Amino acid sequence: MRHLRRAALVAAVGSCVVVAPAAAQEHAAPRTERVSVSAGGAQSAAETGDAQLSGDGRFVVLHSMATDLVPGTADPQRRIYVKELRTGKIELVSVASNGTQADGPSWSSSISADGRYVVFDSEATNLAPGRNPGGYGDVFVRDRQTGRTEVLVENKGTQPAHSSSPSISADGRYVAFASNRSDLVPGDTNDTTDVFVRDRLKGTTERVSVTSDGAQGDGFSVSPVISADGSTVGFRSLAQLAPEPPGERAGLRKPQARTFYAHDLRTGRTQLAAQRLDGGPAAVLGAQALSPDGRYALFSSASAGVVAGDTNGKADAFAKDLRTGVTRRLSLAADGSQADGASGDAVLSADSRRVFFTSDATNLVPGDTNGASDVFARDLLTGAVERVSLAHDGSQGNGRSAGPGTDLAGRTLVFTSAADNLVPGDTNAVHDAFVRHLK
Repeated sequence: MRHLRRAALVAAVGSCVVVAPAAAQEHAAPRTERVSVSAGGAQSAAETGDAQLSGDGRFVVLHSMATDLVPGTADPQRRIYVKELRTGKIELVSVASNGTQADGPSWSSSISADGRYVVFDSEATNLAPGRNPGGYGDVFVRDRQTGRTEVLVENKGTQPAHSSSPSISADGRYVAFASNRSDLVPGDTNDTTDVFVRDRLKGTTERVSVTSDGAQGDGFSVSPVISADGSTVGFRSLAQLAPEPPGERAGLRKPQARTFYAHDLRTGRTQLAAQRLDGGPAAVLGAQALSPDGRYALFSSASAGVVAGDTNGKADAFAKDLRTGVTRRLSLAADGSQADGASGDAVLSADSRRVFFTSDATNLVPGDTNGASDVFARDLLTGAVERVSLAHDGSQGNGRSAGPGTDLAGRTLVFTSAADNLVPGDTNAVHDAFVRHLK
């Protein structure tokens, strides 16, 4: 894959939306800031998780049960917030159009490149008309510019079913989500959860957890991710949606869906996104991702035979080129040696040059002695590796860090950490969300 095709010629972003980074000081020293704090900078007493960064690097969307991030949130309930990095302002977005707070917990979220649209799923009954009946969760879209909250796909009240796990394209037009509704597309008779894409401009819905000839799956599909340019959707499934070697059916996907597929919305092709050298599916672990241009599928697997020479017996982070079929291992030290710990959660910058991932390994960089997982950056052009979940003074964290997310430029990184020494005054003893501004 020669440096992911020379880091996609170092500048090719495909049809991905290109936005300016929030901080343009290219030569500024790296710094770390905590973002799960109030507008006044007060730390939260509750844990924060699942933080993501907008493509322009300006906004962070995060989840918290905090009652002290914004005024008027007295009851401890899982909510969705957006933090603006330039001003420090924090906004509750899991609310109705009139500002009424959700009367139920809100979960998975995703943010458009400019931070305008936030999609999330929620069990709340009071966010917008047309939600799923019967107390099931549904997917909502919050327009932060207009203040409008709406159901992604209106339910007429005849389908008590669950919709969840939304992922939005950079321009906010396309939303991938999982649902066990059978009324979203004609011919949905498999009586299980499928993955769909909603075109918010046209108001149409397409099922993507299908074979290349359009046949529906024989098992449930979950955990969708959509590429920033809206061209490709990745998801996990129990179904067999692409050709596999004989004998792959027995035991591979028990007890959970571990086969990672990619569906090209332009061609309709569905292919294995995590694959062994023998052509069989690699069992994936943790989160999966797609490059912003939809060319590369990123995943973690402990399966043997994903790449040649993988002898560390650990889960590694990989990228498969969906055009050529070639897979490359990402979680390596600068000299190419294998990691001595498990790695995953890989995400890629828009130019396909810089990859960020979580690892328990102690041999990726010198001086890694904290005994906890860290977040690393690897330059796929030069091979250089650096640890990026560092304190404001450059020292290593004293607790676990994980869950990296990056802006399109690869200059700003968000992650969560249990460390209490990344910034001064961290005394709340819970996981917080942090942003690292890179060179």
